[in-house]
Amino acid sequence: MGLSDKVLQQVVSEEEIRKEVEQEVVKEQPKNLKTSVELSKDEITMILAKFAQLEFKGVEIELTYNLIVKLQNTYKKLLSQ
Repeated sequence: MGLSDKVLQQVVSEEEIRKEVEQEVVKEQPKNLKTSVELSKDEITMILAKFAQLEFKGVEIELTYNLIVKLQNTYKKLLSQ
């Protein structure tokens, strides 16, 4: 097994561990938990701009879409104030 094979195997192992941890965190979170976070228009603009530059895969797409919709709605409310 060459060095590149070992590096690839390590990356795959780290990815599998990350997925397992994410699944456990999702299982442990209460379903009805609501939090309130106040963001400024500038903060929301920056977050949405960064999202536009990122690539998403698989399960991340739906969660990211829902988050972006929430941010956009909050941004619209801030603009109308």
